[in-house]
Amino acid sequence: MSSSSTGIVYDPIFLKHTQSGHPENADRLNAILNNLESYKLLPLLEKVPSRRATLEELNYCHIENYIERVKEVCLQGGGYLDPDTYTTEFSFDAASTAVGSLIELTNKVCSGSLKNGFALIRPPGHHALTGSGMGFCIFGNAAIAAKAALKNFNVKNVAIVDFDVHHGNGTEAMVKDDPNILYISTHQFPFYPGTGSKTEIGSDTAAGTVLNIPLEPGVGDDGFQKIYDELIIPKLVKFNPGLIIVSAGYDAHWNDPLANLSLSLTGYSWISKTLVNLSEKLCNGKIVFTLEGGYNLEVLSEGVANSVKALLNRDDFKDPFDKPPKGEPEISELLREIKKIHNL
Repeated sequence: MSSSSTGIVYDPIFLKHTQSGHPENADRLNAILNNLESYKLLPLLEKVPSRRATLEELNYCHIENYIERVKEVCLQGGGYLDPDTYTTEFSFDAASTAVGSLIELTNKVCSGSLKNGFALIRPPGHHALTGSGMGFCIFGNAAIAAKAALKNFNVKNVAIVDFDVHHGNGTEAMVKDDPNILYISTHQFPFYPGTGSKTEIGSDTAAGTVLNIPLEPGVGDDGFQKIYDELIIPKLVKFNPGLIIVSAGYDAHWNDPLANLSLSLTGYSWISKTLVNLSEKLCNGKIVFTLEGGYNLEVLSEGVANSVKALLNRDDFKDPFDKPPKGEPEISELLREIKKIHNL
């Protein structure tokens, strides 16, 4: 492996966690892989071996009773952990391999074996809670990987930037007490799961390490550029992370079936490029993207391909969908309020 290479991690077990008709199914990953193949991007990426997370690693964020419950439900053929979150007989293996694989990729980046990387893992993770699955998510992939990086390497601080359209309530709950992890979320609000108000800023000694940016429907490329320029970039610079983990959900796109924000693929590409460039300045390029949501398969596959291009320091981004037809709401007052809360 090369310290100038972009890594990718994937395992066929992720395709066995699937349910026909459910929005979070194996078609998502197949679409992404097919698109990376068609753009001839896969040969440019270093394949990182996948692995299952250990019980100790899952315990970084989950109680043992819950881990055992997931295992038991899957051994019995599967079932629902909550009204939205299914499991099959393969889901414990898939979810624990998602966690272990993201940790493995993150370890390679932290050690300098790889420059950066993208974890093509599922099920997603940012809604999973300490003792329960939620919102299509079983284990807290990004939160566990952040804690593992702090434990395994001389990384002072880890930032998690979540651009999924839904607030990562699980990630926030798992890291809000840790002064060494910054969690930043842009999300439609009020919207599922109903959390993520601007006044949620972290607990006690970790106050200020949660930056929630709740958005009304229709905020798109222009609004997101202001949000990054005025809030997210200054907050990341102030926190000075040694590693950035991106919870990469592509459902804030204007053509996603589950939400109503108005990002375009051009806007997503700008965000990816901005975060990769910022990681160069702050943490020697140590940045890892991990897959969260995104339910329009063409948008999702193009969005991931564009993010991979950003990691490869390319800018030949594709946007077959263009921009949404209508204008964006004004967000100046929101920006002012959040700047005041976070002293930015």
